[in-house]
Amino acid sequence: MKTQSALPWFGSDSEVAPQLAAMLDHCKHVTIPFCGGLAILPYLKARAIVANDKHSHAINFYRQAAGHHGHEAREVLVEMCKRTLSHPSEMSRAVEILKVSNAGIDAAWAFWALCWLGRKGKGGTKHQGGLPSIRRTASGGTNASRVRAAADDLPAWATELERCEWESIDFREQLPKVAEHPECGIYADPPWRGPGRNYLHEFADTDHHDLALYLQRFHETTVVVRYGDDPLIRSLYQGWTIIEAEARNQANAVMGEIWITNRP
Repeated sequence: MKTQSALPWFGSDSEVAPQLAAMLDHCKHVTIPFCGGLAILPYLKARAIVANDKHSHAINFYRQAAGHHGHEAREVLVEMCKRTLSHPSEMSRAVEILKVSNAGIDAAWAFWALCWLGRKGKGGTKHQGGLPSIRRTASGGTNASRVRAAADDLPAWATELERCEWESIDFREQLPKVAEHPECGIYADPPWRGPGRNYLHEFADTDHHDLALYLQRFHETTVVVRYGDDPLIRSLYQGWTIIEAEARNQANAVMGEIWITNRP
């Protein structure tokens, strides 16, 4: 696939997804409380995956693309995406659709269009919409080629999405249901402190505290958490294994991040 994620999500883990997924290679079941753009999905070996996100538009898109509402509906969605132009009118139409609906094929197309037509990496934020990202120099690719590649990759992503079961609930409701078992895993990539305020469903410090608390109960289940490096986050996971890593942000600048796990 030319595209690194099903949706171009803000704060995407696409650059580091293979390394993070490798930490869960032994798991037969993986729960993802904050699925976002699902860049990690193709690298997970688990035969059973539960993908969750409170962003209802994203979950509707994934369910439609995965064929949960029928393969004919999925084919219609794919065809709609392939006919999408890099044009302001497409953005306007998508915004109007999402004002009145967060379910169905039209809403799935509209959310996909807003994610891929607008500025890269704005998926899941409060600031989706605006105008298509237009390149005005001779270097690099174009927005049209990016959108076309995303549409062409949809059938391949659909195959990956078929592996998942879907939820759209708060992590406080989901995590208590996860089994404590050595063949189970959790991959959590929550909104980070600071940049996380840009998400539609932002995280407050109380949410960071609660997430750490809910994850503390797991000893047999492998837990992998991705965060921006932050003193508060380090303090919440004292005693856990912390791996220092780097990835690039939306401005293509190298940023420090930490991977936290309950494994040595």
